[in-house]
Amino acid sequence: MLRILLTPLRARFEPSSATNVPLSAQDDNEMTPEDFARDVMIELMRNAVESLKLAENRRTKCEVLNEIQRIMLQDKHTKDVFRELDGFLALMGVLSMVQEDPDPAIVEPEDQILKEVVESTRLVFVILSESLNDHPDNIEYFENSVGYESLDQAVQSLVTNPKLVDGVAGLLLSFALRNFSLFDTFSLLRNYQGTNLDMTIKETEPQLGTIIRPGGILLLWSMVPRLVEGSSNLRFGFFMLFEVLSRINHRNQAILSTIGILPSVFDYFQSARSEPSTSDGERQVLRKLLRRLLEMGANTAEARLIFRKVLTADGSLDADILDVLRLGMKSRWSQHLSLEPQSGLMLEVENVKGLTPAGFTFMIWVWIAELPPAGGYPIFSIRLSSRSLLTLSISHDGKLELWTSGNDDPAVFNESKIQKLRWTHICLVHYPNRLTNQSIRLFIDGALNYTLNWNYPGSDSTSQTISYLIGDAEKAVQMRWCVASAHLLSVPLTDVLARLIHHLGPRYTGNFQDPALIKFLTYDASTSLNMYLSTAANKTSTSAELSALIKAIQDGFGIPETAIIFSLSPTNATRSGRCSLIPGHVISSDIKVMGDVYVVKAACMDTALWEIGGAVVVLRLIQVAKTAHEVSRVLGILTDGLRNSWRNSEDMERLRGYDILADILREKSQLINMTGFETLFEFLGMNFKSPEQSTVVNTVAYRAIGLDFELWSGARKEIQRSYLAHFVTLLRDSRYKKFNIRQRFAKLSLVQKLLFVLQINWYQDDMIPHITEALKAAMQANFSKDEVIKPIVSYLAANLHDEPGPPGSPHSMVSRFHTRDFKEGAEQVLDTLVSTISVQGYYTKFTIALPLTRICLLLLGDKPSSFTASQLLLLIGISLNFSSSFSRKFELISGWNILKTVLPQCWDPVVNEAAFGVLLGTTGNSNGQNPKGIISCPHIAPQFLAENCAIDVDGDLSQTSSSAESTMEVLIEQLMDLHASNSAFRQIFKSQQTTQIFIDAYKVFASKVTPPITVTPQALRISEKLAHFGFALALDESVAGPQRREILEVAQKVEHSLNPTAEAKIDLGLAADTRSVRQRIASARFSIQTIQTTERKRLRKNILDLREHRRQISRLFVWTHHLTSERGLWPGEETRSWRLDETEGPHRIRKKLEPQNEKPPIYRNVQLPDSEANSVMHLEVPPWAESYEISSTEFEGGQLAEEITDDKHRRIRHELEPGDVIDAVGTVARIAGVDSSPGLLIIGRTHIYMLDGLVENDDGEVVDAHDAPRRLFFVPGSIVELDGPQKAQRWAHDQIATFSDKTFLFRDVGLEIYFKDSRSLLVVFLTKQRRSQINQQLSTITTQNSLNIIPTPGILRTPLFGRVHARVLSGFRNDELSTAQRKWQAREISNFAYLSILNQISGRTPSDATQYPTLDLTSPDSYRECVHRACESSLPSLRSSLTKPMGVLTPEREEAAKTRYSNLQSVDEEPFHYGTHFSSSMIVCHFLIRMDPFTHMFKTLQGGDWDLPDRLFSDLPRAYESAARDVRGDVRELIPEFFTCPEFLENSANHDFGVQQNTGERIHDVKLPPWARDDPLLFIVLNRRALESSHVSEHLPAWIDLIWGCKQRDPASLNVFHPLSYEGSIDLDKITNDLEREATVGIIHNFGQTPRKLFTSPHPPRFNHGLMTLPIGSLHGIEEDPHLLVQDARCFRDLGNSMPVREMVLDTIGERIIPCPEGILCVPSHPHEQIEWRNRGTELRVVVDHKVVQVVEHALCNCAAFADSNSLVTGSSDFTVRLWKVSRGTQNNQPSIIGTRITLSHIMRIHTDEVVCVAASRTWSLVVSGSKDGSAALWDLNRGVYVRSIWHGDSSPCNTVNLVAINESTGYIATCSRQKLCLHTINARPMATLDLTATPSFSNLVPTITALAFHEREYSHLGVLATGGPDGSITLRTWTADGTPEGEKAQWEFVTIRTMKVRAVGRGVSRSPSVTALRFLGESLCHGDETGKSFMWNLPD
Repeated sequence: MLRILLTPLRARFEPSSATNVPLSAQDDNEMTPEDFARDVMIELMRNAVESLKLAENRRTKCEVLNEIQRIMLQDKHTKDVFRELDGFLALMGVLSMVQEDPDPAIVEPEDQILKEVVESTRLVFVILSESLNDHPDNIEYFENSVGYESLDQAVQSLVTNPKLVDGVAGLLLSFALRNFSLFDTFSLLRNYQGTNLDMTIKETEPQLGTIIRPGGILLLWSMVPRLVEGSSNLRFGFFMLFEVLSRINHRNQAILSTIGILPSVFDYFQSARSEPSTSDGERQVLRKLLRRLLEMGANTAEARLIFRKVLTADGSLDADILDVLRLGMKSRWSQHLSLEPQSGLMLEVENVKGLTPAGFTFMIWVWIAELPPAGGYPIFSIRLSSRSLLTLSISHDGKLELWTSGNDDPAVFNESKIQKLRWTHICLVHYPNRLTNQSIRLFIDGALNYTLNWNYPGSDSTSQTISYLIGDAEKAVQMRWCVASAHLLSVPLTDVLARLIHHLGPRYTGNFQDPALIKFLTYDASTSLNMYLSTAANKTSTSAELSALIKAIQDGFGIPETAIIFSLSPTNATRSGRCSLIPGHVISSDIKVMGDVYVVKAACMDTALWEIGGAVVVLRLIQVAKTAHEVSRVLGILTDGLRNSWRNSEDMERLRGYDILADILREKSQLINMTGFETLFEFLGMNFKSPEQSTVVNTVAYRAIGLDFELWSGARKEIQRSYLAHFVTLLRDSRYKKFNIRQRFAKLSLVQKLLFVLQINWYQDDMIPHITEALKAAMQANFSKDEVIKPIVSYLAANLHDEPGPPGSPHSMVSRFHTRDFKEGAEQVLDTLVSTISVQGYYTKFTIALPLTRICLLLLGDKPSSFTASQLLLLIGISLNFSSSFSRKFELISGWNILKTVLPQCWDPVVNEAAFGVLLGTTGNSNGQNPKGIISCPHIAPQFLAENCAIDVDGDLSQTSSSAESTMEVLIEQLMDLHASNSAFRQIFKSQQTTQIFIDAYKVFASKVTPPITVTPQALRISEKLAHFGFALALDESVAGPQRREILEVAQKVEHSLNPTAEAKIDLGLAADTRSVRQRIASARFSIQTIQTTERKRLRKNILDLREHRRQISRLFVWTHHLTSERGLWPGEETRSWRLDETEGPHRIRKKLEPQNEKPPIYRNVQLPDSEANSVMHLEVPPWAESYEISSTEFEGGQLAEEITDDKHRRIRHELEPGDVIDAVGTVARIAGVDSSPGLLIIGRTHIYMLDGLVENDDGEVVDAHDAPRRLFFVPGSIVELDGPQKAQRWAHDQIATFSDKTFLFRDVGLEIYFKDSRSLLVVFLTKQRRSQINQQLSTITTQNSLNIIPTPGILRTPLFGRVHARVLSGFRNDELSTAQRKWQAREISNFAYLSILNQISGRTPSDATQYPTLDLTSPDSYRECVHRACESSLPSLRSSLTKPMGVLTPEREEAAKTRYSNLQSVDEEPFHYGTHFSSSMIVCHFLIRMDPFTHMFKTLQGGDWDLPDRLFSDLPRAYESAARDVRGDVRELIPEFFTCPEFLENSANHDFGVQQNTGERIHDVKLPPWARDDPLLFIVLNRRALESSHVSEHLPAWIDLIWGCKQRDPASLNVFHPLSYEGSIDLDKITNDLEREATVGIIHNFGQTPRKLFTSPHPPRFNHGLMTLPIGSLHGIEEDPHLLVQDARCFRDLGNSMPVREMVLDTIGERIIPCPEGILCVPSHPHEQIEWRNRGTELRVVVDHKVVQVVEHALCNCAAFADSNSLVTGSSDFTVRLWKVSRGTQNNQPSIIGTRITLSHIMRIHTDEVVCVAASRTWSLVVSGSKDGSAALWDLNRGVYVRSIWHGDSSPCNTVNLVAINESTGYIATCSRQKLCLHTINARPMATLDLTATPSFSNLVPTITALAFHEREYSHLGVLATGGPDGSITLRTWTADGTPEGEKAQWEFVTIRTMKVRAVGRGVSRSPSVTALRFLGESLCHGDETGKSFMWNLPD
């Protein structure tokens, strides 16, 4: 008897009946000896396996196992027999029972038993290993049919035995490595006594080798807890063993990284850090192992675990885990195929004669681990059945060789040396025989490596099978390598495309079909491509190539999909590991795997980062970083996560992440160390190791971070210097400086930014030289007119001089700036400019741009500093050297005269030296020598002579500056020496005018020193030297005789002076030109003051732009929400609060809740961190778009002073869509309930905008409402809200449905706009005239939109009429009102819908609490009557409650009303019956007090606090009692929420409303009538059912007469309210007294507003014949007669047997249902358009008329749904939900793109696993996505944000939410997994749940439910959900709480209405096909099945 049958594992390991293995079919006489021997061995194997099954003791089993091993080693063919006879299961049985004693009577020694157990176990593993060795069939069978799980369970009993655990672990290691010499490894480790255990393990490294069985190594790892327990040596050795394994080769590392051990390694690493007993060596080993695993990346779950742990409980970052993340993020491994020796991949194609005649292209990404030791290894081969065609091989030295048929010898590409251990792209292009160009072109990494003329392989005459091979499974050449992707194209690619494809990198997995392939380029690749473009643009020879490249970038590569012979990518494989086939990417054939090929599904951590949350995850880490180490590490994680991931980069740009990063770093600038700085700037393109290699690779990031001067001004000094120096590196030192200058800095306005920095006190003075050095580099890089010259000159003209412009007003922006000393910075800029112009090339550019002569005078001013004067003299000297005409031009504008006047005031040694340089022409000479003695500029000589008058001698000479005297003395000495030594200088004095200047100055000096005054000794020396100089002139023959005598006379006068110390003064009037300095400047026609004013305006404008930019960035915090939500990576602890969403469903129902975040979506009143006085310290560089217009021919004074126009729309311009232009702006008040939010309504060319918190001032400038006078925005009667959440909303023009005028507090100044996205906007204008202007523009927009409306077909008008929104209701005219009335009478619309229409037409709107929609209130007993509940009540009947006003339902109340009316009438007051109203803002807020925003509104109306607890809405029966019976009560009616929204009855926010006085009970939820069973939802359902009852329908006309009809103000009907409640009774605009107006507004708020009167005659009744739930003329309905549904005999559409129907789309054009197969979805209302995707594929295709018009690669689409014809939702395998906009016609800003296109609008993340189903509803603006993580997520369709989740359980496969549906009428959501079917409300409120495991049809193999669909009616009294099953069943279910036990809270459940069976179709087919799709069409049901057929189920006519 088989012992195995007695084991607990019988069910899993019981062998199947033996399979008879037939012997050879040949006759014995014909058998060869080999065949006979094989048959004998097969028979022996069969007997041995059978014996093993029958063996009853260990010894026998050992013997049999030895026999099996011997047989298997002798003949490998016996392995097949072993498998077929269930040998694997027999082995599992032996393992599981090996320790059991079969005969308890026989007692064996324990050692003997242990020895037998060990031997048996060893033999099992040896046989198992041998049976799998080189046997693909056995491997596949064992892994798929037996599984390592079976092996795991079989060894569990052995593992629990401490004496066996080491041996079992050793056997698992031996089995995994196929080396049984390692059997005793762990025993040795446990018993090791030495101190060098690590060295001992390293010595075993040669024995370890490559992992052969990954499943075995995973089992070994799972044994860690039991194996290493109590042994530190073994624990250390075990971890080190795995670390050594990971280092042996790439294959081992790949296997260990992909088998799932990373989480446990990380856990051990965490434990080791916190466990004191853990040795440092063990910690280091774990760290190394973790690093090795992370080098291959981490999948999403693993990365999520690490990211969660990095943020500790106290909010700090774990430094060690940061290092782990940094390492993991550096991983660059993509998914690839690892090929060992003798392995390859093959694709076979039949009926081929040879290669394609047009040529071919082969491309492959390879990573070589080991090159072949000798000979060549074929990388790619093409073979026909009869012969080889082509072989591309690689030699031992890395060179490529090509052999083709038709060529005797192979071609050796000597320059194509392939590097090891790096990814290399090989592209071989082979043209057919060509005469002009080379036919072979080899590209290595995108560069053309080799060209060759080579014969093209010829074709055969007959068709054969062609084989395409990568690698070689037969050739015994050793090479280990990896393949990332490979493509074979039937066309030769151009050189341009070969280069471009290389730039896509090894991680690209597409087929080159996306026209936007350029998006897949990384920043580095994009920069490389741009460099190539920049270089090629300057070469005429490459113009054609350049054009082709640009076309490829703009329009795609143009490679037809039909040209792709094969496309190999490991992404097509489902999992890591060995496989036999890899699905083909394009063609239908799969690629066959030969030999040892391992699929490595490596997951770069940047990919995992994308799936977790994208770049915002790391931005959050930077936000919480608190130390310099943390900041630098997180910056490294961020940059590594962006550098090679186009998706993360795109995401970062989409959310303006670089601006956010700069904003975060600005607050942490002191924490940025040099490592962090270099990390960040290396990402931007700097190369600090080789600075000459630096460039800017990311202009978006560079603009935000690299040019944020304020950010880096707060950093450490050394970082500031490095930051400023990087500009010099990029612009001067880099070998790519031309590219940087032309392509990167061309539009960055760096010079203007640096000039701005010099005016702002961000950097300390010691940084100014570094700033000016950067400025110099920027100037010289692009020394152009507009970018450099004009801004520099304007800046200098405005800031060089002390004289300010007009003083700023007290409120001037500039007057409040804290800026540095402008003059100091300007002088350094001037020095930089002069040094730059000293180069001839720059000088020429300057003179072309501006007149240098006038610029010199402009910059000189009238009171220059000595530094300024000396620099300008240097500039003049340079100009004289470079231009021979400069002197004459300067003289023409009186330049020399002005210098003579101005220079003496600032003369000092520096000026003196500069002036002599001009005179002698030595400016610019290094030694300053003039060996030829030439006077270069005699015009400067008068300045020296005039300088003689510079000493002020009017006072005491003893007080004269010694420096001035020294300067004077030196000047005279230089003049004397020059006169004595230079004849050219003496010739100057031939001019009598020049000599007279000296004489006049000398006379004055002499006259001043003659009186007896005290002079200094230095003054005496000056006098003597002047006399000597005068004598020299007197003796000079060049001087005229009279002037010589005059000089001698003066000299003699001075010589004979009695008092040599007398004062002297040089009079300025001695100058030849006696005009004032200002007159001279005016004559030169320039104005410094004007330029200063202009520059101050420019500075103010820049600062204001900067402030606005700061406000924008401060609002960008929404990115953190999904990280801290309840499902986020780091969920917050705070409870989520909710508010009523303004999105409207059918009939303007508002019942969807939205999360109410702590921060509002947009705050407009953002304040800068410091006061406004210091605000300049917190500014960012704005868009610099100033243009400097200076004429070079007519230089007027104001030419540098351009007109600076302030941008009055600065505050709103960033809100505009790109390319939009403002047409109109109006200040309005947005009305929301009782609040009025001032804002701007903007009409643009393409969009309209509503921006809260902003208004236009009197000058048309947009300002904050907080800062504006109240008169600019106050709407009379409104309650202004300035501090609440401020919204910024926008809609495209085509989203505007319609609009209507509204009144607000009886003022006809309102406007309500209705949008197609189910939102509306109610605004109030200040004047009716302004509203009319906006109306005209909106009319133009809506008229254009109406041309594009698709008419509604007849079959849909009735069932969808009730699903109307405000956009339909707003347009009702009298005839349309009559239409609505007739439809109500014919029961085509419900009572609720009809009342909603009447409310809308009469001016009621849910946006205005004073005009809130109103519905009738009936008594609780009437509800009971309507729901067929018995009651005995004396309350008024339903008839009386609808035919009379609420105020007269009892005799007492009726009498009170009459009395009040008569009393008022008697005193000549306008009489009324009731002091309150049936609808007012107070009543609305009273009812909705528990639900935001009405909670806030209620407090607003109550003055900021709650009302008394007893007066709050807390008890529904009591509220009815007050409204219907109490004489002192009210007369309120109901609001729509009583019929739609159960949440308003619950205090979910836990507000403290206080305690009731009479009962002491705390107010919480609203108390409901008993029949509501304490369930708000049941109350709502029954209340609506009562409203739609026949009783209400019968008497509703009477109630309509009271509210809107002929009895609206009828005294006889006792229906007169306060006169102020009627339209036209008051005009607030005529009330001028503020107090009186506020009082009137208060009356309106409290008394309410009566709706506009609609009917003047009694309202007609409803038709009552037939079924009341169906329209007139309808005999049957699905809800009424489900048993009458019958399947049509014929299908209406057949897709084909292999195409199951997955979706059914409603075609409103053809009035039909369109079935869609898997991966195809038709566009609603556009049946000729469809979206296509492939299962597990990456592409999303747009198909129009069966033609692919767009391909979006890497969309990773799993499922899709349309919300409408313009909105697409897709669920992706990367865990995201994507929203797409469908556009048609010419695209914005892209006129070349015409046709249907989809563009991505939102990427939504919250799921933690693949999204497998989606549903979307435009009606409710809702998206529901189901995922493998066990949840369904609810998303807001308009905003693209997460709302909440519905959970089915954990992430196990049975909880995958694979079906979702949305009820368009109610918003109910159905979700289905394998285990349960759930029904929730639109707010995820649980309703009913069906446990599918308890249903008879439940199976673990197939889902119980395969399709879902709601029955849609405008109102459904029952509600039907149809489900389809795999057995062909269709079940109609409803949900009800009728089965709730008495006295308990309502319990909802599903109830089956009917189960139908789909008819089997086809001959001989008895099984009904699986129902795969369902859809209701009116009162018919459509189903699609797995056979591709679609049928209709109809009711009888």
